[in-house]
Amino acid sequence: MKSMVYLIVLLLGVQSCSKTETPVADEILGFNLLIDVNGHWVGTNQTSFGFFDWFAFDFRPISQSHSHSIYEGATNQNIITSIFLADFEGRQQVMARNGGWLGNQYRATYFVLDKEESNGEEKYYRLVDAVGGLNRAYIEFRFKKDSILIDAYKDNSGTLDLPIHHMGFSGRNRNPNYSDDAEQLFTYPQQTSEVDLNGSFINLIDPDSALFLEEADDPFPKTAHGHVSDLSIDIARNQETTDMPLLLYISKEELVSPSGSVNYNNVENSVIRTIDISSSETEYVATYMHPDMYYLTVFWDQDNNGYPSSGDFTSQSLLKMVEAESLPSAELAINLQIP
Repeated sequence: MKSMVYLIVLLLGVQSCSKTETPVADEILGFNLLIDVNGHWVGTNQTSFGFFDWFAFDFRPISQSHSHSIYEGATNQNIITSIFLADFEGRQQVMARNGGWLGNQYRATYFVLDKEESNGEEKYYRLVDAVGGLNRAYIEFRFKKDSILIDAYKDNSGTLDLPIHHMGFSGRNRNPNYSDDAEQLFTYPQQTSEVDLNGSFINLIDPDSALFLEEADDPFPKTAHGHVSDLSIDIARNQETTDMPLLLYISKEELVSPSGSVNYNNVENSVIRTIDISSSETEYVATYMHPDMYYLTVFWDQDNNGYPSSGDFTSQSLLKMVEAESLPSAELAINLQIP
């Protein structure tokens, strides 16, 4: 299992940040995607930057009609994916926001759901670029029992005559209960629009895509998202790891005990984020954290196998509570060597 630093999925965008209640149709196309996407999905990811044999999406509600997940690879290297209900083109529609930071470049692209199919065994949803439509970019979600397939396609020419397969995630819902508390808190999902995006996609950098490259121009930026937090983590390195790159894992179960033993089942099944810490970093701020109890573990992956193993220097896993819309802090000390 390794952290995924340079994955660019696709990207989205939106406007007015106030949550609104508007008349709804008897049925909203694809509304059940808001339900089906929730859970802790773990699997593999084939991307335009290579194949990753471990990857996770942790989708949970952050409002009455908004489910959110993030891939956080390192400082200024993250990918957010949101599925939510919005007012757009004069009616309520299921939409998506995809983007984040890649180095110093901010990106956010918006998609709208245009297709839903079900044969009783498999469910299919498609979201297309909110401006360029199917000819510019689209994302497909397929669900069957406890499995998911997410495929993203794009074409910078705007024709999509030869769609470029940008990402293909295949996973299983290892921990559907991770989203239970938020679903109960918000009585999720409800037919209440998360944001009004009518008239939001104007003066675009690319007239064929709902793409924003400046956070100040994004109609639905991070500051407009409720029920998420940041977590500041200080890292005390020992002599052996002073100038070494590290891996920070955020999980729902303990990975490394106080004696330095590793629970490999928890490494495989309960990790929600794998983050690269550069050799010069002694602090990291994890963003878009869902309120919950988490274990934090930082280690030097000497053998580069992607998980804490024999000979690696590590901290013990620290249990930390993250409250909604807060900025808690934690301190990790690398003071163990795994037997």
